[in-house]
Amino acid sequence: MFLEQGNEGKNDIGRWIAMIMIVLVVSQFIGTIPLQIMISLKLSGNPDLQPNPDNPLDLSAYDIDPITGLVLLLIPFVFGLVSLLLLMKPLHERPMLSVLTGYGSFRWKKFFWGARVWFILMVFYSIVATITGFQKIELQFNPSTFFTLSVISLLLFPLQAGFEEVLFRGYLLQGFSRKLKYKWLAILVTSLIFGSLHFFNPEVKEFGGFVTIPQYIGFGIVFGICTIMDEGLELAWGMHAMNNIFLAVFFSQDSTTLQTPALFRITAFNPLFDMLLFFVFSILFILYARHKFNWPGWDHLLKKTEYQIALTDYLPGYPEDEYADDDDK
Repeated sequence: MFLEQGNEGKNDIGRWIAMIMIVLVVSQFIGTIPLQIMISLKLSGNPDLQPNPDNPLDLSAYDIDPITGLVLLLIPFVFGLVSLLLLMKPLHERPMLSVLTGYGSFRWKKFFWGARVWFILMVFYSIVATITGFQKIELQFNPSTFFTLSVISLLLFPLQAGFEEVLFRGYLLQGFSRKLKYKWLAILVTSLIFGSLHFFNPEVKEFGGFVTIPQYIGFGIVFGICTIMDEGLELAWGMHAMNNIFLAVFFSQDSTTLQTPALFRITAFNPLFDMLLFFVFSILFILYARHKFNWPGWDHLLKKTEYQIALTDYLPGYPEDEYADDDDK
């Protein structure tokens, strides 16, 4: 269903290169214009301002308040998501829905299920890490900034996560599955790319790549498994969005990429324990989702991608997903 849709339309290498290049230009250049303007304005008022050498994305170094800085840093992802989806039809001659789901419409119930379950697991993670002493926190609650942060996070982080999911678990996963043939290999390659792009994050410098990069690669693998087993991005997108919302709203630490006025500040952190709990809770999420949604056997991930069925066969009329929205039935 979902992966096979990547074979529809026109897929010569020139179109794929054009898509990637345009999306990069739109997100990383056009999308950063508001940020560049803000930094220029701050520097014009105080030329002595300097970037934080340990975290170039810490915009407080330019006297930009954290919430404004958060918005400016997330805008490029919004530009990237919109451009990627809008270009599907003119570049590949297939609908944007084909990189979102294998069903007739986006399954919002699955999206919110993934977000809800991951939120519960993150709460348990935080409790376990704090009780055991592997993570120490201090309260920094500020009503005005906290509620503003919550609203901004709920609005923008789903779009930020959506860009990464549509690009990696949608567009690129479908593309690599065409070339590499095997689903597991497509998951591995896209996850390695996803993880490598986080190499320059400040937490990698702080705690070391051997501890942090495997988590990013692991996230990519988990999201990829959910996408293929559930025939769409909905679960992975919901899980990814909630993960970022939770961290931005509830926890902040000096070594993270995004500095936010979260409810708590982490004052002590054990990256090895964090990695262990991540893998434990990720496995729990996958096992629960497989049971809940009656996924196929694990050998499904080892099979080759088949391309005999046309895209139109995946639109309304395909066997129902019990968690599909009413419009899908």
